[in-house]
Amino acid sequence: MDRQSEDTKENQIKRKVDLFFTPAAVAGERLKGYNAVVIDVLRAATSITTALNNGAKGVIPSESSSAVIDLANEMGKGDLLLCGEKDGRMVEGFHLGNSPSDYSKDRVRGKILVFGSTNGTPAVVRASIAKSVWLCGFINLDAIVDAIFNSPDPFPLAILCAGKYNGFALEDVACGGLLVERIISRFSSEELHLNDAARSAMLIYKEFCTDTLTLLRNCEHGKFLIDIGMESDLPICASDSLIPIAPCLNEGRFINPDG
Repeated sequence: MDRQSEDTKENQIKRKVDLFFTPAAVAGERLKGYNAVVIDVLRAATSITTALNNGAKGVIPSESSSAVIDLANEMGKGDLLLCGEKDGRMVEGFHLGNSPSDYSKDRVRGKILVFGSTNGTPAVVRASIAKSVWLCGFINLDAIVDAIFNSPDPFPLAILCAGKYNGFALEDVACGGLLVERIISRFSSEELHLNDAARSAMLIYKEFCTDTLTLLRNCEHGKFLIDIGMESDLPICASDSLIPIAPCLNEGRFINPDG
């Protein structure tokens, strides 16, 4: 390989944006060397971002609700709040579920939250091998774009959709497509190298997201939440860039980097 080809390959790696439709696509050390954005619109990203916005000191993502209990016992419960859901519903014995409205200032300010969910936090645990991990939903999308743009070394960048039960989730992929579009708007598109999934996610967003709330009400996961009485969460989860916080993983917990 000649020097020019080596330079071209190095530049592609530096400006590489890979999107993954499901966590299953990033088994093993696939994300090693990447910066990562985990997307879970319904509802972990929305709830964790809301918690940090309302003064939580940090949110520790756990792979499951049982892991939340194990970790809380190990740490000593103290001022910890046990949070999250299993199969969409609040876990018995937890302080808070996975509705963003649960995470009010009077409940979370100054607290450390241990948070486990069916889809979002397992994806975070899988992505934790990356150099850095941000957590994204529609609710904080512009803040994530700002964090990527202001990072001294943002590429290669992986966008991991949490999905539903390790499978495809329309709302996460659509959010990923919008994220890619906004990243392109901040960087020159000619300088970015997108994988096929990233390009496909942009098309999916354009097809389905003329009205984000309608998308959430009609996607499989949204319909499930409506069926179990959680419809009031959907307008919050559909809000575009309502909260200017980009939760980043720091020593095993999500923090507000500006807080």
